[in-house]
Amino acid sequence: MTGTSSTDQGDPAGQGHRKPGHRPRKERFPWQLGVSVAAWLVLGGVLISAALGGTSSGSEADSGSVSAVQGALGDSAASTPGNGGQHPSLYLLIGLVTLLMSLMLLIGQAWSRYVLYLLGLVSVILFAVGGRWEAIASFVLLVIGAVLLLNRPTLRYLEKQ
Repeated sequence: MTGTSSTDQGDPAGQGHRKPGHRPRKERFPWQLGVSVAAWLVLGGVLISAALGGTSSGSEADSGSVSAVQGALGDSAASTPGNGGQHPSLYLLIGLVTLLMSLMLLIGQAWSRYVLYLLGLVSVILFAVGGRWEAIASFVLLVIGAVLLLNRPTLRYLEKQ
């Protein structure tokens, strides 16, 4: 026992001199993950508010005005929007799943980030096809939420959970 180091005794890291009761340091919650989850939660809120809000703009013409313009200028001069790119039940479903997956990510379920990427992309496409202003907001939130999940501390934290 004399003249031997801790590495010679089978402790390759030389950690034989630890204090009793010493625990390894726990990984801290990265702030990037918190901001990313907040962005995903806001995206879910935008989707739900779009579903519950009804129309994308408050400046739609009533049927009397449309018929007056059509009578004066012809049938092709004005038209009433049919569906207008509205999918309220789909917006609501995607919004609720986005909120659920955000909470799953917050508790450390790393697989939920892939679902969130897909839901964010689908929401951007749906809003853009409908010509809604929320397309810009959802794109910005998608970029913030996705990019902040790609840094090393966040990936390391999610790996250990």
